[in-house]
Amino acid sequence: MHLTIETGSELADHPPVTPQMSPNDTIAENTHRQARPAFVRAGRLAGRAVIAAWIISVAYHAVIFTIMFLIPWISGIARNKPDTPPPFTDVIGQIDQPVASLSPSPKIANPTEAKRSDPLKFKPKQFRSMDNLAPKLTKDLDIIGIGSTSGDLDADGFSIPIPGTGPDFFGLGAQARGARRIVYVVDRSASMQMTFHGVIAELQESISKLRRSQKFHVIFFSTGPPLENPPRRLVSAIKAHKRDAFRFFKTIQPQGGTDPRIAFKRAFAVDPDLIYFLTDGDFEGVEPAVMAMLRKINRGGSVRIFTVAYVSPAGGAVLERIAREHNGEYRFVTEDEIF
Repeated sequence: MHLTIETGSELADHPPVTPQMSPNDTIAENTHRQARPAFVRAGRLAGRAVIAAWIISVAYHAVIFTIMFLIPWISGIARNKPDTPPPFTDVIGQIDQPVASLSPSPKIANPTEAKRSDPLKFKPKQFRSMDNLAPKLTKDLDIIGIGSTSGDLDADGFSIPIPGTGPDFFGLGAQARGARRIVYVVDRSASMQMTFHGVIAELQESISKLRRSQKFHVIFFSTGPPLENPPRRLVSAIKAHKRDAFRFFKTIQPQGGTDPRIAFKRAFAVDPDLIYFLTDGDFEGVEPAVMAMLRKINRGGSVRIFTVAYVSPAGGAVLERIAREHNGEYRFVTEDEIF
């Protein structure tokens, strides 16, 4: 085999060997080379058009928003005054001028000529009669007392008890807060005829204020056996027992003399904590016997005795001594306090 080796210079004189191409491939290649620059130019033009349109849109919206902002501002300047505070003198006025002026006093040529106004004329026919305005009292109100103290009434006409206070009879005993068993020893002698209604009224007032936890009993004395509130013992201070006592009071009539000895024995027999003793005069010579009996029965002063000299101060000295010896208080009730 014979090989021929060509040098580089010789290779250069010959064109590179290429695959054999058909005429149709040659035409297509030439067409492709001619169409590529036109496509590139069209793409570049389209991108520039999009950018230009975006810039125009932004500028258009900026102009619109600027106009929308300027229109209210310009119209406000045209309509309103400048937003500046008014001068201080426009608010308070001139400083060197008075704010207020006093009117001149009226001039009267002759003060004696001033006419006096006519006095008010009262015309009774223009007013309703006081009889029509008087409150209508019910028969339940006859239990209200007239003593030195008074309280509110409940639906049944009873005084409402005040918790934490002691019993009260003519203003005595309020400090005896621990008293739970109260006995009233009341004079019904003939000398009480004109003032006995005041005693009954105050007695009802005192009992109506007692609490349910307390008990009471009432003994009326003169000469002879005393009259006691049924059932002749201490009863609870409930409304039913209070009503029974008030009915019993209406049956009592003043008569006889004054002797409280039997009444005191009966009072201590029911075992009280506190005794109210009321009379309008002397004990008709039995004062020493009464004093001695009380010292014997109430030795040690476990039962407190409060005494009332009613209308007459005749027995005041003895009553005051009884109250002092038996840990109680004394009071003189005048006639003016009753009527």
